Amino acid sequence: MEDIKVIDLSMDDREFRNYVNTMLRKHGYVRFYMDDSRVSDEEFDNNNDIKVSKDGMRYDVQTYLNTEISEKEINETLEDMGNEGLKCGLIVTNMMVNDDIKKEAINMHIRILDRKDFDENIYE
Repeated sequence: MEDIKVIDLSMDDREFRNYVNTMLRKHGYVRFYMDDSRVSDEEFDNNNDIKVSKDGMRYDVQTYLNTEISEKEINETLEDMGNEGLKCGLIVTNMMVNDDIKKEAINMHIRILDRKDFDENIYE
């Protein structure tokens, strides 16, 4: 629970993306791409892409800090998956996501890790 408090109180989009990347690596995911570019001091490139693999599967990872997850974010992830030829996606957010959105995502091979997942071992 301590991690989620730090995320809520002190992280920006880039720091959250780096945090997720670090946690994925600690749990055996291997990063093969990460968009971490800063457009300017005032504006970030919020593409939020991390590409990882584990156990022979490759994943498109999208991070969303303080963003309500909806069909829009699922569709963005699907688009990235298609562009990269990936069959699985992962959306990570510090917000709560309703079960209907999670079910919709699962049907499209996308797993959503939300606020309550930070209390569990979310990256297994």
